[in-house]
Formats: sequence, structure tokens, C-alpha cells
Amino acid sequence: MARSPVDISLVIPQLPRPRREVTERYLNQLVSAVEHGLDVLNAVRQRTFTEISLTNTQEHGGNLRVGTVFSDGGTLRIVRTGDVFAGTTVGTGAVGTVTVSTP
Repeated sequence: MARSPVDISLVIPQLPRPRREVTERYLNQLVSAVEHGLDVLNAVRQRTFTEISLTNTQEHGGNLRVGTVFSDGGTLRIVRTGDVFAGTTVGTGAVGTVTVSTP
């Protein structure tokens, strides 16, 4: 059975309910409704935009989930599996000793 082109909307179809008994016709309707629902869900992941506005994006990838977009100095980046980000770039260290004396 060939599927028709996907209508990209977020309306998931309701599954049909059997009248009195489960018939072949009902099973075909059920399979068609499930396939259509999956098509809608898959289409959401494949949307095409002519314009997008991202506000309040974090400035680093620290503490973000995989797939989250953040701004790295004005360049948009996506957190990927295996990426490691520090929440800050502050560090401390010490070399030798310092003696301070007052008169």
C-alpha cells in the first residue's frame, strides 16, 4: 500500500476503534493511522524554515543536552555526543612562594 505525501502538521490522528469485532478492514485502518502518525512525527524532525530566531542562547556548551544549540562567540554550535564543555574558563595556579614584608 503506497503512502500519500506527508502533511507536515502536529496533529496526530486518532486511532480507529473497532465497532463490535476486529475485522480486516479495521486492522487496515489501524495500520494506516499508525503509519500516518509516524509520518507526522518524522516530518517534525525534517522541517524546513525560511527564517529562524534564537533568543537567550547560552554562550557555552556546559551543562547542555545533546542536540542543544548554543552561541560560541556568535557562531551557533550544536552539542554532540562525546562533546565536553566546561561551564567556565576560570582557572587558578601557583608557582613558587611570595614573601611580603612591611616596614
